[in-house]
Amino acid sequence: MKTYLRLEIISQDRIGMCLDILKKLYENNMSIHSLEVFPNKVYVKVEGLQEEEEKLNIIKNLRNINGVLKVHEVELLSYEKSERRLHAIIDAVQDGILAINHNGEVELFNNYCEKVFHVKKENIVGKNIKELLGFEGRIINLLRTGKDHDNIEVLTKNKKNGFHYITSGRSVKDDKGKTITAVASLKDINEAIEMSNVITSKEDFVFKDIIGNSSSILKTKNICASVAKSNSTILLRGESGTGKELFAKAIHKLSSRADKNFLAINCAALPDDLIESELFGYVKGSFTGAAEKGKDGLFKAADNGTLFLDEIGELSLPIQAKLLRVLQEGTIRKIGNTVEEKIDVRIIAATNRNLEDMIKKDTFREDLYYRLNVIPIYIPSLRDRIEDIPMLVNFFIKILDKQMDKNIKGAETEFIEELVKFNWPGNIRELKNIVERAMNMCHGVFLKKENLIMGFQKTTNHEVTSQNCNFNFKLKDVVAAAEKKALIAAMQGHKSCRKAAKSLGVSHTTIINKLNKYGIKIH
Repeated sequence: MKTYLRLEIISQDRIGMCLDILKKLYENNMSIHSLEVFPNKVYVKVEGLQEEEEKLNIIKNLRNINGVLKVHEVELLSYEKSERRLHAIIDAVQDGILAINHNGEVELFNNYCEKVFHVKKENIVGKNIKELLGFEGRIINLLRTGKDHDNIEVLTKNKKNGFHYITSGRSVKDDKGKTITAVASLKDINEAIEMSNVITSKEDFVFKDIIGNSSSILKTKNICASVAKSNSTILLRGESGTGKELFAKAIHKLSSRADKNFLAINCAALPDDLIESELFGYVKGSFTGAAEKGKDGLFKAADNGTLFLDEIGELSLPIQAKLLRVLQEGTIRKIGNTVEEKIDVRIIAATNRNLEDMIKKDTFREDLYYRLNVIPIYIPSLRDRIEDIPMLVNFFIKILDKQMDKNIKGAETEFIEELVKFNWPGNIRELKNIVERAMNMCHGVFLKKENLIMGFQKTTNHEVTSQNCNFNFKLKDVVAAAEKKALIAAMQGHKSCRKAAKSLGVSHTTIINKLNKYGIKIH
């Protein structure tokens, strides 16, 4: 094991001082390991001194140099202290820290990385990162392009192991803008999920993709959370595009069946014969083209879990009769079989049809309706929650910007005002399409009014006022009313002008001006 002598040399600030020190060390046959130079201070680290007499002799010779004021031994040089302090911090943090140089060689690999990648740092530092991650690692792409990234989920594997983590990366560039180093932080996906569950309630977590703070959407979320724990059948009512499947998934995740299967089928997407085989399954030889071993249906696959039947109003009367028996008896019979099987499945159904009118026309069974309609939940349309539009726009911009790589930060007020005027027959789905369309048209960092390509169904003054206010309202009054509701909801939800501004996709100054304009006082 090598031994070192580290010295701090305090001297006058004169030209040639450092050179004189190096000469003296050379004359004494010292092997210099490292050298640090500061105004009035020089630090040296030399190899091979073991005897105390040798140390004292070199210190004496250095003190004899003209202008040297003091020489004494130190435990570590300044750069060594900084380096060891940095490594201690990096190893202490509960995130992986990984750095590679311009050749792709690993320079930094902390203790957390060892846990994520199942490899000791001494076996990877100095080697090419491709040996660990293959050719498509995020950090390799960062080194290649120089484009930073945040909170990207990565699922990859090498010859031995699979890795699943969340990562953010930053490039280090030289004066000419060339990437010379790539640094990434990462968190194991399971730990990231656990941490998310700690800092947010379970309800907040499962409703995270259902955006909005309007009274109508908050009421719907509360109802879903209240009924989730029971096993009662739920019927989700609402127009197309309101997000009924998102609510169904949230109910499942809040239920006691959350660790079991959630399966979904669109009843309008398949003809009767396929719907029946998909739902109930079949035994071998049941019909021409049947799989040799038969097939379990969705009811069987969802046993002890949840089955979501979307567009339930599109089922034919014969299939309705079979579904009714499942709900009444808790049993299923595969096509071609004479034996019934017991199952335990919670049914969540959804429709945008008027089932009551269908019953009158004998196109929907009344007995099935009452079996499904144990807990009816109405999902509000977008025009009934227009104050959520700014928040939804901001959410879609963030999601789509990652896919489109446009670097769009938000939307201008005039853009939002135009959206508020629209009738939204396609609801949330249509809003997302329009935001995506506008992002394709945008060449700046904020969506503008001129980026909008809307449909032809703008709400007339009559339509808005007949639903929400007096007939003598003007369109600007409706916009103002929507702004007020959005401001109040955002301020009550965030308790801060800056946070409210961020959620609405506008500036902090805009929020303050709007609050003053409408005389809104938030306590």
